[in-house]
Amino acid sequence: MGIQGSVTRPLTAALVLLVLGSIGSSLGYWLGEPIRLRILELSSRSELDNVLGALFSIVAVLATSWFLGLSFSRGPSPAAARLIQRSTILRFLDGLAPRPPGFLAGVEQVLSGVSFPATFSGLEPILGAPPPLPTQVDRPGVQKAASETVEVQSIGVGCNGIITGSGFPITANHVLTNAHVVAGTRNSVVILPDGSRHGATVVLFDPDVDVAILYVRGLNLAPFPTASADRGTQGAAIGYPGGQSLTVSPAVVDEVINAEGRDIYNQNLVTRQIFVIDSTTANGGPGVQPGNSGGPLVDLNGNVLGVIFAASTSDATRAYALTDNQVAGDEQAGGGRTSAVDVGNRCAV
Repeated sequence: MGIQGSVTRPLTAALVLLVLGSIGSSLGYWLGEPIRLRILELSSRSELDNVLGALFSIVAVLATSWFLGLSFSRGPSPAAARLIQRSTILRFLDGLAPRPPGFLAGVEQVLSGVSFPATFSGLEPILGAPPPLPTQVDRPGVQKAASETVEVQSIGVGCNGIITGSGFPITANHVLTNAHVVAGTRNSVVILPDGSRHGATVVLFDPDVDVAILYVRGLNLAPFPTASADRGTQGAAIGYPGGQSLTVSPAVVDEVINAEGRDIYNQNLVTRQIFVIDSTTANGGPGVQPGNSGGPLVDLNGNVLGVIFAASTSDATRAYALTDNQVAGDEQAGGGRTSAVDVGNRCAV
């Protein structure tokens, strides 16, 4: 997850998009109107021509609505984004239309100003007030979990610069993180809280669920114990926001739901079991930020509940974690592997 952009950039980008669209429309009319009139002079219009013209206009309007809906569904206005995400018509069009073209992801990122994965394509969970956060998370179990939460760094090939995220051990020498942290990268390393660096090999890459497993020879960390959770379960979100120092933020589970969203490439629709969580820092800021991807959501005893993988585009203190049940299959499949797998040559969007 990258760092959140300013408000100015997305608003400027939206204005530029609208201005250029208006110019393009005017230019198209100026060039096309003489051709249309000339065609009308040379031929007689039939009822079939009228019907075909009307159908073409309808398709053009729907296609434009689909494109603009996807472009603005992540920003720059959270209120407008929520309305777009909840639109039944746009969801229906999205189901019929082919996968979005590659350049649309770039448009979305510029408009939104947020480089979290485009997790929810149709309906971001919108819930009421969350249960109360824990008053403090300085507990022995949480401290133990934090001492083994690692930072993951990879050099981008299909991306720019170094991609950073978080992770935690599932076996003595295997670390779980998000697939979007290592997508399109090479030369991954795991960095322990003491600063020591260890070369890592991606041995499982699941872009649908958004899970990756890294093998780190000789790491020898104790796997996190697991536990179940439901609404009101208190705990902590642990990770390296912004690729900076280790941070432990109070968190509480708001809901457990099966959420429809897109894979890490913003292409295929997938359904995942997730926790909707609320998390804040000590000063009231968002507890889950870019860089927390792949970090553990733990209860107050230090048991891992899930894997943080995204944040809300409409509520700064709300975030999402894959449940332990959702990632269990990937953990079983990748927990014994040592051979590298392909992570592609493009980054997540």
